[in-house]
Amino acid sequence: MRPSLLAPARRWLPLLLSLTVGLAACGGGSSDDDDDDSIDFITAFGVLGQSNYTSGSANRGSTVSAAGLAQPLGSIASNGQLFYVADYGNHRVLGYNAIPSSLGAAADFVIGQTTATSNSPGTGATQLALPASVAVADGKMVVADAGNNRVLIWNTLPTGNTAPDVVLGQGDFTGSDPGTAADKLSFPIFAAIANNKLFVSDQNNNRVLIWNTVPTVSGTAADVVLGQQGFTTATPNDEEDGLNIPAGLWTDGFRLMVADSGNNRVMFYSQVPRVNGADATFVIGQTDFSRVTAGVGQTALRTPYGVASDGTRIYIADSGNNRVLKFDAFPIANAPSAVDVYGQDRDDFTARTANVDDEDEDSDSETANGPLSSPTGVTFFNGVLYVLDRNNHRVLFFPG
Repeated sequence: MRPSLLAPARRWLPLLLSLTVGLAACGGGSSDDDDDDSIDFITAFGVLGQSNYTSGSANRGSTVSAAGLAQPLGSIASNGQLFYVADYGNHRVLGYNAIPSSLGAAADFVIGQTTATSNSPGTGATQLALPASVAVADGKMVVADAGNNRVLIWNTLPTGNTAPDVVLGQGDFTGSDPGTAADKLSFPIFAAIANNKLFVSDQNNNRVLIWNTVPTVSGTAADVVLGQQGFTTATPNDEEDGLNIPAGLWTDGFRLMVADSGNNRVMFYSQVPRVNGADATFVIGQTDFSRVTAGVGQTALRTPYGVASDGTRIYIADSGNNRVLKFDAFPIANAPSAVDVYGQDRDDFTARTANVDDEDEDSDSETANGPLSSPTGVTFFNGVLYVLDRNNHRVLFFPG
């Protein structure tokens, strides 16, 4: 009998609960007040997962389909034509033959399920369990299959539910046990390829693993570990060499940023580390590496979960503050100031209520094309910022 998929879910439950409690604490009661134009939002011009901007139910409040989403978590991916969304709660990746151009467009194919109306988790070469992120680079696709404690690599971009070529964290496609070693994973939440290197945020081991060359053989051990001094420990830490519940990451193969969610900060490495336990260069969200307090403002973060860049500007999914912060450059000191905000009033960096779209600052019963509720993923591609608006079960398209 295969190990229970509930085990990794239970380990992640405290974080989910903390996000939920945080949203409740800052949200107040529901309000049906009319929208007020006095709030200045950056507005989305596209949406997936919902048929309009005011709906926010999982799977559109109905049965599973090719057009719905359930708690999308980490990322979208595209090569300019094919387009993918990691549909975490439905245990699948949605695939589009072209970048969607209509509101709520249905996917053309699914990965991880036999049909677009099924959403059962599973372990096997063509099954997924809580896929948290998807990324493409160099003609390859990589998925962090968190519930199966593995990372999957396709050597060519799939256009259907085809089997991957390589599995990491497990010796083959039938295993799903977590572990702490150079060739093991425990709830990997994000994976990315850049400059022929593979980067994985191994959440329950409180570390990031780096393969200096994208593996071509299943079960290949990682070369470098961050957040730990070696491959056999998994202790959460702060300071410049520690990580605590790392989530999304961004890299161009030369620089690296990690959303260190449990420490309420983003770590910036000016060069991709080559040795275990390397120090970060600067920190975003805190004034120094010894501080981990959650906050709100232009220099503070609360459970940041995703990070992206266009090569110059930085975007952080500040999930606990129900916003995405924009920075105009990579940091040259600790605690840089954001220059703009998505999901909240652009004139007020202290606002953090979920789904607020009018001046009463109460969470509204409907959402819109500006507010956010626990955004956990951001991807920048071809001038567009894609935000995974987790609690509204949708992906929003924003101008970058």
